[in-house]
Amino acid sequence: MNIAIPTTRLNTVALAEAVATELDVSNTDGRRIVQAVFDVIARAVAGGHPVAITNFGTFLPIERAARTARNPQTGQPVTVPANTDVRFRVSPGLRATVRTADPASATIRKRPQPVRPAQGDAA
Repeated sequence: MNIAIPTTRLNTVALAEAVATELDVSNTDGRRIVQAVFDVIARAVAGGHPVAITNFGTFLPIERAARTARNPQTGQPVTVPANTDVRFRVSPGLRATVRTADPASATIRKRPQPVRPAQGDAA
């Protein structure tokens, strides 16, 4: 497995290329994989379901009530209708990874758990 460390701003195309490099697949397959993940997340959140990615974060659909706002140009009150919005809550695992500031060792994968002997086995 190749490790892809982005050196510039990461847009969708660059993300797809990094995924393709990481998985050792073609750039076309990388784009398809990234787009499929984004589509699944979008469909789930649009359906009102939170999407929790362990050690990364949670996409949360939130209901916003109708409210009265102010038009900044005229100062007149404007009614903003109720709507659904999306929020992203960063996980502590991702936050800790970012704070290390070491892209070469950054990962959100769970640490492997030690193998425990089964009950009754002699250790």
